Amino acid sequence: MAMDEAMMQLSGKWFHALGISQAQFAANPYPVYRHWQQTSPIKELAPGQWMILNYHDVRTILMDDRFIKRTPVPRTPPPKFHTLPVLSPSMLVTNPPDHTRLRSLVNRAFQPKHLERLRPYIAELAGELLDSFVNNGGGNLVEDYAFPLPALVIAELLGVPAKDRSLFRSLSQKIALMIDPTQEPAIRQQGQEARWELLDYFHHLAQHKKQNPGDDLLSALLQVQGQEGTLSAGELLTMSLLLLVAGHETTTNLISLGTYRLLMTPSALDELRLNPALWTSAVEECLRFESPVQLDGRMAQQDVRMGDQIIPEGASVTLVLAQANRDPVVFSNPDTFDIHRHPNMHLAFGRGIHMCLGASLARMEATIAFSQLFRYTLELHGDPVFNPNVLLRGLKSLPLIVKGAQ
Repeated sequence: MAMDEAMMQLSGKWFHALGISQAQFAANPYPVYRHWQQTSPIKELAPGQWMILNYHDVRTILMDDRFIKRTPVPRTPPPKFHTLPVLSPSMLVTNPPDHTRLRSLVNRAFQPKHLERLRPYIAELAGELLDSFVNNGGGNLVEDYAFPLPALVIAELLGVPAKDRSLFRSLSQKIALMIDPTQEPAIRQQGQEARWELLDYFHHLAQHKKQNPGDDLLSALLQVQGQEGTLSAGELLTMSLLLLVAGHETTTNLISLGTYRLLMTPSALDELRLNPALWTSAVEECLRFESPVQLDGRMAQQDVRMGDQIIPEGASVTLVLAQANRDPVVFSNPDTFDIHRHPNMHLAFGRGIHMCLGASLARMEATIAFSQLFRYTLELHGDPVFNPNVLLRGLKSLPLIVKGAQ
């Protein structure tokens, strides 16, 4: 990954210098980011490794074609998975024209008007999950609600059979840790193994759907496979994996982090209960304030001047979306959670050609999830536990008690 060396530099140098553990940083990275921005908003961590923290600089780079994704080479499967095709890089790490071709194949399925058909399913699913949660008097909101809701939705969209959906939690969590370069080598190796297992699953599912197509995205991709300008066998697998993991991991974090933030801001909850129309802006503020995706990465194609610095050709650039979303130049009182904030031009979904494909789906899921959840009076029953993931920030546990209905 483009960010690997920079993030290893971050973990090796800054955690030690600041006298905090990686777990402490994951729980509250914002004071650290603020300090970095105040001291050096365009920071050279090491030769060829840069970190950008200002909103306008981050936004510029996201939309500037002089900065591209560092695309890995195609990967040959290990012997255990020898039946898999050679895997091409996903659209997450490719550049035009490949990125344009790959994204165009799935873009229609994630347009708001096409996602509307999922709204009744999402609402019904949220209600079923909450019925169980309430009947138990509460529990770990992450395991019982924030994870299964988006995981089941993206599985429905892709066409994954219901009987297989329990497979995804442990595998996807391991994969999410794999892409965080600050994790220990053993943890990242487990993620690699989980990735191959999930790819193998999709390979067999695709073989089944070729003979038994359904009304789902995977079947639709298979129907056009082989036509000029579509997907190779390896691209189909990496596309499936990307959509599954990216389609629920970050939304799980949005729902769990947003729930925690709303519980910590009871005045906002009171307003939302009186005026449900505010849920749209509340979701945007959760995205800005908590930034489920904390970092993104690019590579400079040529020497580029940023402020009084020259970022040289070939340099890796880590974009700190989390601090850009709290830049005081753009956001007044940036460390205040304000559900009335307008405009709210956060960068939680990125910008430019790599802007999050599932942004509309994530917004829909979060709005439904919050509005149904907070029909109940909830209370923390212990401290939340944060995932030790610097790249994708989220909660491992959010213990809650249900005190009653509104």
